[in-house]
Formats: sequence, C-alpha cells, structure tokens
Amino acid sequence: MKSYEYQVIQMEPVETDCESVEEMLNIHGEQGFRFVGIHKLWARDSEYKAIQRNFLVLEKEVAEEL
Repeated sequence: MKSYEYQVIQMEPVETDCESVEEMLNIHGEQGFRFVGIHKLWARDSEYKAIQRNFLVLEKEVAEEL
C-alpha cells in the first residue's frame, strides 16, 4: 500500500509570482515532493475573517516501514 505526505503552501495574492513558485518547487522538489496543483481553500485573514486563498499543493510518496 502506498502512502503519501502532502505539503500545502499558502500563496500570497500579490507577492507570489512565477519566480517565487518556481523557487518553491525547486526547493521542495529536492526533498522528493512533486507538484499536485494549485487549489483554492478556505483560510483566515489578519482579522480572522474567512476568505479563500490559493495554496500550492505538493506530495511525496513515503516508504512504508514493515
């Protein structure tokens, strides 16, 4: 049975440009993560109001210990 580890990285609306995403993918790619997609998920802003934000979703297959 395969199991996966996921990492969800919040993307800032203005600050996350294509170079930032490429850098994040390169850093996490060295750790064995692969790109799954960009998903819109619910989060909270600085005033704790519910808002939707974009998140970069990465996954890595985890070796099973028997």
